[in-house]
Amino acid sequence: MAKQENLITQSGSNNKITGRDDNSQNTTYNVSSPKGKLATLFEKLKDKFENGDSITKISEDLKKYTDPRDTLGLEEKLRLADKNHLYEDFVMCKQQFAKKLVFYQNYEPAQEIFAFILAIVLEKYRNVIKPMIRNNASEADILATISTTTTNPILELIQQEGCNDIMGLTSTEIEGMFHYLTGNCHINWKL
Repeated sequence: MAKQENLITQSGSNNKITGRDDNSQNTTYNVSSPKGKLATLFEKLKDKFENGDSITKISEDLKKYTDPRDTLGLEEKLRLADKNHLYEDFVMCKQQFAKKLVFYQNYEPAQEIFAFILAIVLEKYRNVIKPMIRNNASEADILATISTTTTNPILELIQQEGCNDIMGLTSTEIEGMFHYLTGNCHINWKL
């Protein structure tokens, strides 16, 4: 009996193996998702910043976070809570944020960005951190929770929305917002 050879012809594209001609079509769909609030604000900020389109009035939304509510500052609040040892790190973070705030505060979209993020920070304090302080959670747990529920999620939000973050917000500055609010009497470390 003679040996019979089977020939298989391969043709086509896109790594397809077919027994005959490949008549399939490739269709590409370009779907763009709508921009989120932060992405839109960062885009507006970039345009205003590049065009030097600044303002002198601070919005009421931002003022509610920047205007001090009482006379106790960050250092005194930490002292009262017996957390003096945190002051150097906290004040450094606070100052980093404050510098960025001062640099961009004369741009309306930046004011909206700051107010939006500061509102998130304050909400996390009221609903997550404050109950932990009230229940005498450990300092390590509180600081870790600030990182995992506030700082990191805000950075992730900025990245997920594909923001062109002209300000270059860092985790230090976002954590600094927490301490900035402490210094302006929105946040307490002793209840």
